[in-house]
Amino acid sequence: RGIFVTEVKGGGFIAVGSTRSSGEGEEDVYLVRTDAQGQELWSATFGGSAPDFGWSVCEVADGFVIAGFTESFGEGENDFYLVKTTREGDEVWSRTFGGEGNDRCWALTPTADGGLLLVGETTSFGAGEQDVHLVKTDAQGDLQWTKTHGGEKSDRVFAVALAEDGFVLAGQTYSEGEGDRDAYVMKVSAGGDVSWSRTFGGEASDVAHYVVRTDDGNFMVTGYTTSFAQNGDDPYLIKIDRQGNSLWTKVIPLDGVNHTISGDQAADGGFYLVGFTEFEPRRPKAALLVKTDPAGEPVWHRNFVIDKWGETFGYTVRGLVDGGCVFTGHTTGKGGQLDLHLVRVHGED
Repeated sequence: RGIFVTEVKGGGFIAVGSTRSSGEGEEDVYLVRTDAQGQELWSATFGGSAPDFGWSVCEVADGFVIAGFTESFGEGENDFYLVKTTREGDEVWSRTFGGEGNDRCWALTPTADGGLLLVGETTSFGAGEQDVHLVKTDAQGDLQWTKTHGGEKSDRVFAVALAEDGFVLAGQTYSEGEGDRDAYVMKVSAGGDVSWSRTFGGEASDVAHYVVRTDDGNFMVTGYTTSFAQNGDDPYLIKIDRQGNSLWTKVIPLDGVNHTISGDQAADGGFYLVGFTEFEPRRPKAALLVKTDPAGEPVWHRNFVIDKWGETFGYTVRGLVDGGCVFTGHTTGKGGQLDLHLVRVHGED
């Protein structure tokens, strides 16, 4: 299962997810290094006897750092899981963070001081049913501070982007907003304190799954909307300024029920979005890739089915300097097995 992919300095890609095919436990963190053509150079697994999941990876000076969550180690049902590897994928150290409940990490980013910020959700700490959970470490993965944010109900963040003086987070909230759940965007300082928060959406369900800083210093939030959709759910783009004010909002109506999970800026200033489409019951789910212009207007979209017997999902997309993109996700085969896929796409229609 592929969840996250990013380019590696010097060429090639690093992808993270989870595997049931190898490793120590029921499901282990799965790290794959490829060359620029997507050919595997090496792979590695991490975890214990219970399920463990990798959800994000970043490159550091002497290797890679993986973030996700673990049932094998830690204090509670799930704990934040941080693993440092060498450039060849050998484990250097690992850390867990959490309490007695469920603590899941969905994203991480290197920080200006050389440390790491992990973002996710917690039922162990905080004020509500489920709260935003931030964990800051130094370069060795040792805890520096933790923060929780949210209201009385469930509040979650799935992504983080670096700002000039802190971080911008994207997720969903049941505590605030207009509808069942609303897209939730929050700016925090370098110390994790809230500078501002915003909600976006209508009377139904609206989710922000990803945020990326754009070339002009603003931010693009991507997710999906039921409130403004043509049929079920449709891709939802919100361009915001540094103060969280909406510059524009776009909904892209497509056939089927469409969930866009992440996005990235393209070389021409437009955007790539990736996720999956649910068609009628007898057709399998298909990975969805959308290309827009810089104003968020759709240029083209494509669905991908890698195995005709199963379903194909897209999770993370990265724009490339040549104008194309690469995305990762997973495919279910005829026997129900999951395979990580890496798909390279040219920028042209």
